[in-house]
Amino acid sequence: MENNSSRRSFLKKSAIAMAGAGLYSSLPKNLYGIDSPGNRINIGVIGINWWGIENMEFMLRADSGTHCIALCDVDRVRLEEQAAHLKKNFPARTGNIKLYSDFRELLENKDIDGVIIATPDHWHTYMFAEACKAGKAIYIEKPTGHTVADCRLMVDLQSKYKNVVTTGLWHISLEYFTEAFDILSSGILGDVFKVHAWITGTTDPVIYDPAPQPVPATLDYNMWLGPAPYRPYNSNFLHRRWRNYWDFGGGQQTDWVHYLDSALDGIAALGHKRTYPKSVFSVGYKHPETMTDTPRIQTSVFQFDDYHIVWEQQISNLYNRGDGVAWIGSNGTLVCNRTGYEIIPQTGRDIEAKRKVGPYGNQYHHMINWAECIRSNNQETNGTIDKGCYATELACIANISHRIGGKSLEYLPVEKKFLNNPEADSYISPPYNNNWKYPQV
Repeated sequence: MENNSSRRSFLKKSAIAMAGAGLYSSLPKNLYGIDSPGNRINIGVIGINWWGIENMEFMLRADSGTHCIALCDVDRVRLEEQAAHLKKNFPARTGNIKLYSDFRELLENKDIDGVIIATPDHWHTYMFAEACKAGKAIYIEKPTGHTVADCRLMVDLQSKYKNVVTTGLWHISLEYFTEAFDILSSGILGDVFKVHAWITGTTDPVIYDPAPQPVPATLDYNMWLGPAPYRPYNSNFLHRRWRNYWDFGGGQQTDWVHYLDSALDGIAALGHKRTYPKSVFSVGYKHPETMTDTPRIQTSVFQFDDYHIVWEQQISNLYNRGDGVAWIGSNGTLVCNRTGYEIIPQTGRDIEAKRKVGPYGNQYHHMINWAECIRSNNQETNGTIDKGCYATELACIANISHRIGGKSLEYLPVEKKFLNNPEADSYISPPYNNNWKYPQV
């Protein structure tokens, strides 16, 4: 008897053939019925404390043919709680969820078509590599990689294994941004020499008792650490706060890389080709009493031949917005964030003011795009891995500049090193610990 996997393979091949013949766009979207067995997509989630479940819920709402059949986490209590949550809210499509404590066992499940990877950053690249080798479609949370080397490796892995990959940088699927990119491509802003991307926050210190704590019996702490350097367990640096320690994350600069990614997408809409900056420097500040590693206030400048980008974490709003991107042109400025966009004319220029405001955006349409690409085996998702890794890599370079004292850096992508800066080179590749081996293509 033909199984679901065979039917999916047939439909994918048929879709590719029709697309090649120029017929795919003329076919009804649900020709076979999105709920039919051949169109069913089985998803597993690795890392379910926050974004893993958020993303899974968005996909279940966005695509009625999606089923969640597996969850994996090192925290058994959280694992069971989130499974119960999904079963309650989506009973028809989560009834047979299998629970795993080891992601490698989940990836061995042949019924899984795609995985959502939403672990701490230091795990992303290893899990991405194993998912590629297992032939899974992949949704990899932002930032894609933890280091510059991670980003280069992930692009090479997808290129070899041809997985249908999208990243958690979902602004590219949000109407406000796609309309903003259309405005940019029209040329009405004139010459754009500067782009300013920002978020706002606080400099309040993070203070807690750093004494080692007993590891909960329901937590596999060694697996949580994985390839990161060992440190005694303390619950204060685990849940969400982990990203403020260099061993596990890259601070706000990489956590909110959404806005750097959008700044770069706008630059592409203006007609600039993707290239590496000729210089990057970054300076930052953190409260002297805080117990975390990464800065809370940080300004990074990426200097290209014809323009520069400022990516900033600060304590005051810009353009009356707590976050956003501003493309600053000779005729006017275009500001965009997750609640809309605005054209602000330059005084004396013949350009019309325009403003669009709506509900706070989310990844709903991003998930629709990934599901459609899985069904048609289309690797050109809205959030391709090379696009996501480009933005993440630049943010990682900025963090290196900050960590070596704000020195200006020029990264040489062919040589995979910095120009005349061995100190910066030492941060390119992550050290792997605890008998975990860095993945290879």
